[in-house]
Amino acid sequence: MSEGLESSLQHRRLVLKAMLWITVAGGSLFAALNIGRELWVLAIGECVFVVLALCVLRIVDRTQHLLGVTIAFLVPFFSLMVYAMLLPRTSFTVFAWIQTIPIICYLLLGLRGGFWMSLVFLTLGVLAFGIRFTEQESLLSTMMLANVAISSMSIMLFSHIYERSRVKNEARLIELASTDSLTGLANRMKLAEVLERERSHALRDNKPLSLVMLDVDYFKRINDQFGHDAGDRALRHLAAVIAGRLRDTDLLCRLGGEEFAILLPGAALDQAAELANDLRAHLRNSPLDAGSRPLLMTFSAGVATLGEDGQSLDQLMQTADRRMYEAKAAGRDQVVAAGQQYPLSAPDPQVI
Repeated sequence: MSEGLESSLQHRRLVLKAMLWITVAGGSLFAALNIGRELWVLAIGECVFVVLALCVLRIVDRTQHLLGVTIAFLVPFFSLMVYAMLLPRTSFTVFAWIQTIPIICYLLLGLRGGFWMSLVFLTLGVLAFGIRFTEQESLLSTMMLANVAISSMSIMLFSHIYERSRVKNEARLIELASTDSLTGLANRMKLAEVLERERSHALRDNKPLSLVMLDVDYFKRINDQFGHDAGDRALRHLAAVIAGRLRDTDLLCRLGGEEFAILLPGAALDQAAELANDLRAHLRNSPLDAGSRPLLMTFSAGVATLGEDGQSLDQLMQTADRRMYEAKAAGRDQVVAAGQQYPLSAPDPQVI
């Protein structure tokens, strides 16, 4: 999600930069023309916005307050447009610029901010047009004002629909990119994002954070004896069994193949190891119906904790992965955490 947010901010920076350069070019041109027409107030306003646009261009790529900078620029900028509509010697073609307001607002401010700012300034623009260019009690004037109002609101409506669809599609793409398609669990990209956030919380609040890595035992035999469809069902079964015994704050991920990870905020190493062992026992006692006979599943797991075993996701995964393979080498169906080995369950001939 954080990558998606950063991408959205970068998109808005590019749009704002394009608008600022258009302001510099157009403002300079119209300021010169309005000086020639002796529209001094409007010309001065346009010169001010040229200077302001150049100043904002210097900071737009590095500011941490992009939304505030954007609003601070747009409000007086749109106000100048509306003011220009009211001046007695301006052309009605100024309204063409007011009709760009919804597009600009939705591109730069998003769905909610774009809606409210568009609504306010389009309404003011239509009112200014009505005051400046229509005559009282004239059918033609009424039709002209109605056309302007309806066309303006249509542009706003289309902009709103487009932005809402874009936001939904972007959220869906981010969700798909961070979700394992087979099990519906989070994937490694999501794990990295959540671990970074939980790591910050753990360091700030001085709380533990642990990672469990687990691998299904003898998974190749399941595929060989029962087929790949059964293997997929086995992975979904494991995901459902484990997810049902985790807290809402825990994160279960599928890393790939038959390998999974569990992020446990607030759990110290011994607590994480005990939980992993409970999950192992629960999975063993929850066989999958494979048709001819129950399919008992087990896993081997390794546990690592923030601080003692590393600070980054890669460091924690390396430690937990090494301990997981120690569990495999020691006979499988067990959990290893910092030298602690949780023993094997009683042998069962039905285990694959």
